[in-house]
Amino acid sequence: MEELYLKLRDRLDEMATGYPSTESGVEVRILQKLFNPEEASLFLTMTTTPETPREIAHRAGIGEQNAAMILEPMARKGLVFRLREESMVRYFAIPFIVGIYEFQINNLDDPLVKDISEYYLSGLAQSFHSLKTPHLRTLPVNKDLVSKKPILPYDDAASIIRGKDRIAVAPCLCRLAVRRMAKGCDSPLETCIQFDSFADYYVDNDMARYISTDEALSILQNNEKAGLVIQTLNSQNVEAMCACCSCCCGMLISLKLYPAPAREVKSNYYCSVTADSCSACGTCVSRCPVNAIRVKENIAEVSRKRCIGCGLCVSTCPDGILSLEKKPEEEMYEPPKTVFETFDIMTVEKKGGI
Repeated sequence: MEELYLKLRDRLDEMATGYPSTESGVEVRILQKLFNPEEASLFLTMTTTPETPREIAHRAGIGEQNAAMILEPMARKGLVFRLREESMVRYFAIPFIVGIYEFQINNLDDPLVKDISEYYLSGLAQSFHSLKTPHLRTLPVNKDLVSKKPILPYDDAASIIRGKDRIAVAPCLCRLAVRRMAKGCDSPLETCIQFDSFADYYVDNDMARYISTDEALSILQNNEKAGLVIQTLNSQNVEAMCACCSCCCGMLISLKLYPAPAREVKSNYYCSVTADSCSACGTCVSRCPVNAIRVKENIAEVSRKRCIGCGLCVSTCPDGILSLEKKPEEEMYEPPKTVFETFDIMTVEKKGGI
């Protein structure tokens, strides 16, 4: 039986952000909690292309009705992604991050949280930080903070929200998990926004609720006030928008440990000091999620190699001496069209193809 889960681990490790082995075997223990043997076997036959139960059943060598009876519970458990289009339902395999783990909002318990925490530190974080293409991008918290306008459409959080047909909001999984361990912060919990097919999936699985455009924009404003970093899936279409704190969010916690976080994210902006003096109040220092700012000789000093371009320091500077600047043209980043294209690129990178 363990051989089945080893195959499942290896299959997930081939995908996007990866799922590496560890000495402790904690990654197998996680899979055994999430997948029953029947689900694990079917996942191994699935592709990352949306397919009907009939198509999946044909490849798996089982009946269509049997496949459908396995696939829908798997989708409900967050183990595969489901697309509903009129009368057709299709399913496809998803990576562990972003994917299976993020879809465990309703399934978190203390043993799973403990195992995920151990796995993140012992192998998972290194796996997805080892790739050139990240799974998240950092956006300015407010386009008005950028000194040279207009900004790119996929970098404008409010514009992204206004352009979506269906919007949902869910609790932040990172803060939810950390609070289960009686740790964390007092940042808002209902902060993570999904769009269109992602919104449908979250709502269908009772992980989120549909909200209006106005409520989504209000949540965006509240996230800025709370000092949360806006991070989206790495795509132009923007399927989901997170609001991250550096005490609970695994991505930001990891970034703080790097000597040059700016190289690890795909942000098109950086903070610039626009005056020769300031009140040295330290507000920017406390707001920065990656320790990119210090006050030296009564003037704020920004480390370009650490700044991730979120703008949280700019929006609260009482002296108005900070602004977000566009990076030089050769440093600007154009994300793939969809997150699924991003996953394909990451998969190729894992195989050494890029």
